[in-house]
Amino acid sequence: MKKLLLLISILSFTFNTDAQTLADLLQKNTSGHKITGTITGLQDSTIMLAYYFGGKQYATDTAVVTNGKFTFEGEKELKGGMYLVVLSESRYFDIIVSEQHFSFTTKTDDLVGAMTFKNSKENPVFYKYLNFITDMQKEVTPLRKQLETAEGENKKALQDKASEVDKKVKEFQSNFTENNSDKFFTKILKASTEPIIPESPLDSLGNPDKTFPYRFYKKHFLDNIDFSDERMLRTRVFYSKMDQYLDKLTAKHPDSINLSADVLVEHARANSDIFQYVVSYITSTYERSKIMGMDAVFVHMVENYYITKQCDWIDSTQLVKIADRAQKIAPNLIGRKASEFLDFYGRPFMKDTSGVLHTLQEVNSEYTVLVFFGPTCGHCKKEIPKIKHDVDSLTSAGYDIKTFAVATEFDKKEWKKFINNQKIGDWTNVADINHDEEGNPVASSDWRDKYDIYSTPVIYLLDKDQKIIAKRITHTQIVEIISRLEGN
Repeated sequence: MKKLLLLISILSFTFNTDAQTLADLLQKNTSGHKITGTITGLQDSTIMLAYYFGGKQYATDTAVVTNGKFTFEGEKELKGGMYLVVLSESRYFDIIVSEQHFSFTTKTDDLVGAMTFKNSKENPVFYKYLNFITDMQKEVTPLRKQLETAEGENKKALQDKASEVDKKVKEFQSNFTENNSDKFFTKILKASTEPIIPESPLDSLGNPDKTFPYRFYKKHFLDNIDFSDERMLRTRVFYSKMDQYLDKLTAKHPDSINLSADVLVEHARANSDIFQYVVSYITSTYERSKIMGMDAVFVHMVENYYITKQCDWIDSTQLVKIADRAQKIAPNLIGRKASEFLDFYGRPFMKDTSGVLHTLQEVNSEYTVLVFFGPTCGHCKKEIPKIKHDVDSLTSAGYDIKTFAVATEFDKKEWKKFINNQKIGDWTNVADINHDEEGNPVASSDWRDKYDIYSTPVIYLLDKDQKIIAKRITHTQIVEIISRLEGN
């Protein structure tokens, strides 16, 4: 009996050791990624594996096709998400990457319908859904075509048939999400689901609240997105929903966008990668925006997320650059009062050609055109006459408007020459022309940074209180904006 127990013990030890060795061997052989495909009928060529990200597609691997067979393989694991196998510029199909080692087979004449997978739990479920939707589309398409010309009872019968198809789709989707709650594609499907808007409540007068549908829809628009799963970044739906929330469901005003941006960021805190993407995307998008005033969103993001040290993916050098950029923009945001030209001791320093001091505050008019130009700037020589013409036209039309023109260079002779040549002597022309003991130009303050002057000409439009109405505009926009404000 003792010998039998000893034999069992030895066999058990040997089996466990071999199993562990086999597990280690399998682990070594399954590192990185390996996706093998066979597409019957596919000619020898080179195909590409790409992924979705930020509303675009990016190539991540290529493979050579030989007799319809190919392999995408690499030492690094692929980040999970929705990928595309691109056969040509106009032909591709999607696969889900969660597992790193799997294979599939299909046919060129039926890429979706003939698709089968091995060693993948995600993709068979995904393609089951695709095939069902394809079948339903085949069923409903001719009905919709007939409805274009149908009338009377025939039209009602076709509508009933189309409704039945729609009902089948909804039932299938409901069962699908319930039975496959552990699958990644279910998250994609849920994220694509639109909020169901209930009946509007009555307002104080007993009428349905007309604003309720929009407010409810926006409030619940992000409910079905799993912000905790970073794989959502590599799908078509994540960027689409984020972009729609900011661009379509939010008023194009900085304050409104700031509120929506904060909502998105708070959702994104569920995952560090998604948090990084959302914050970075919003910040860079509105820094580059061509819509006037949207730089306020950039400043908001920097002040609330970067300077507060929540963005650990950027180093100290990058942070200084971003913070410095926001600091330069902040003083001249739309709606803020234009910075007065005062030196570091709070004294005015801008002088006209006769050495007389002038300030913005002394300009008394309904509108002030604040222009920055360089006397030797070729572009300024073309644009200043146009500004002069449009401002004079507005004055002749009865608008109370004055021009405060700041020369950005240090050559007084060139400045005087420019004023005479351009016939702008009726403007308040000032400059900050100072030199140190060695003859080097010296600025009296950081006014160039406050007005973000890195090229010329630059035009600001101010109201009667010197608040910024518009900035970095063209001469034609001066007329357009004032006309709009005056109701013309």
